[in-house]
Amino acid sequence: MAATTKLSSVLIIVFLLILSGCGQSASNTETAEFSIDSYKGKWLVLNYWAEWCAPCIKEIPELNKLDDDYSNELDVLAVNFDRIKGEALAQLSARMGIRFDIVENDPADILRLSRPASLPTTYLFDREGVLYAKLVGPQTIESIIRMTDIQPIENQEK
Repeated sequence: MAATTKLSSVLIIVFLLILSGCGQSASNTETAEFSIDSYKGKWLVLNYWAEWCAPCIKEIPELNKLDDDYSNELDVLAVNFDRIKGEALAQLSARMGIRFDIVENDPADILRLSRPASLPTTYLFDREGVLYAKLVGPQTIESIIRMTDIQPIENQEK
């Protein structure tokens, strides 16, 4: 009987440990060292944002849709201007509704970029990983796609 009670206790503890992980959301935060080479072959949209930036908040749905609709042709990455990290960054990006990947460590030094003076700022890199444009202000799907060699979806369907 004592062995059954002990086994039951162990099973309860294991069950509780499993359940404790169920409430955690999937994170879209990349903590590894950033490398532009990882994105070669696709356009890269690197967007700097902050939660206090109203235009940043306005463009998040556009960037989400851009990432969803054009994922075969480009990658969208977010960089938090305030350098928030870890779980706080994951929670903030979830609250803000960001569904595209977030780079936890600002890649500005690696890419030899100056940090933006105003937000939002989006850097567009071509398929070879070369900086193609610096876009200041909120962007739309159309404003970004127009700068690339990607066919707009409405043209692809015809």
